[in-house]
Amino acid sequence: MKIKITTLLLCFVSTALFAQKDWKTLEKDNYAINYPEDWISSDQKPQPTMQFLLLSDEKSQEKDQFRENINLTIEDLRGQTLSTEEYVKISLDQITSQIPNSKIISNDAIKIDGFEARVVIWSADFGNGMILKFKQILLINSGNAYVLTFSSTASEYDQYIEIGDKILNSFKLAK
Repeated sequence: MKIKITTLLLCFVSTALFAQKDWKTLEKDNYAINYPEDWISSDQKPQPTMQFLLLSDEKSQEKDQFRENINLTIEDLRGQTLSTEEYVKISLDQITSQIPNSKIISNDAIKIDGFEARVVIWSADFGNGMILKFKQILLINSGNAYVLTFSSTASEYDQYIEIGDKILNSFKLAK
């Protein structure tokens, strides 16, 4: 019985190690993040504060014309001393005022790479049946607010959140 359990455990460990082997790393001066080989890092920056955009495999848009993605925005707080909770409240107030039909699903304290952070999940109907769901990790470090966002259609969120979480959880800030 011990041999079967040990063999099974070794299979799980080797599978987990192999699954991470084919990942790429996007490294910058003050952060790094890992993502699967079949995702791409795009130079598209729809906002000036966006640092990167990671796009899922093109196949992800076959059903709904939306490509699941992860991006990072960094906001210089310009000397303001805000706690993560205060920054999250401001962010959520902006979401609900700019997108009145948005729904905040959860707002919880977490740690990411040893930093205190908040994880917020919310959704909104953007018209034409396009309901998007977001998982955002927000944290404050060295006078900057970091907002790491996973975006998906609500209908495919459960299908992509496992890989989305692995990518989000690989995020590291330079210390």
